[in-house]
Amino acid sequence: MSDYYDPADVILAADLMVQAAPDFAGCDNFEYDLVDILRQAIAEKGRLTYKAIQQAYTSRDTAALRSHGENFLTLILLQDSLLSSRREFMVGNWIAQARALGEDEAMKDWLEWNARVQITTWGNRTASDTGGLHDYAHKEWSGLLADFYYLRWKIWLDRLLADPTGPDPALSIDYYSLEEPWTLRKNTYPSKPTSSPIPTAIRIWSTIPE
Repeated sequence: MSDYYDPADVILAADLMVQAAPDFAGCDNFEYDLVDILRQAIAEKGRLTYKAIQQAYTSRDTAALRSHGENFLTLILLQDSLLSSRREFMVGNWIAQARALGEDEAMKDWLEWNARVQITTWGNRTASDTGGLHDYAHKEWSGLLADFYYLRWKIWLDRLLADPTGPDPALSIDYYSLEEPWTLRKNTYPSKPTSSPIPTAIRIWSTIPE
């Protein structure tokens, strides 16, 4: 499937937003758009890096595969850090809202489980795998990227590097067994921003791997 837009346009828009950012400090609408556009631009960088990973794998270039793989994982963590600057992009906010609806701890825990599976496995293995609902929500949220998606991609990349001349391991990985533990946890995520959008965006954009 080909892109219906040019990823370079999104990356350019993010670059221009970052350049203009200091002039709009304190403007909530601008700060939201800045984080959202950079979120998408980092995702575009990730897609371009993924294509480079595929090319390196096809050509059996282990050094390039390792380098591009490291960059890909770095992009996930940078995106996670960026999104921690806006409440709208934090998984802790989502979980906190769910727990707030419960009248006791048992109900709060049940609501948290529902909130977690709704944005990941979408329920049990049958719903996730047989029902085809795995990744139905696909949220790019702080906390979720670092603790959920990073693991998935790292395991895939590790397996590629372990056998760079073998078949792509993507279809042989049991993703549900990797991801179900996260849906059962009760660890607390921040529900309020842990950094300021503009300095965070400027810092992160300056460290994006090429």
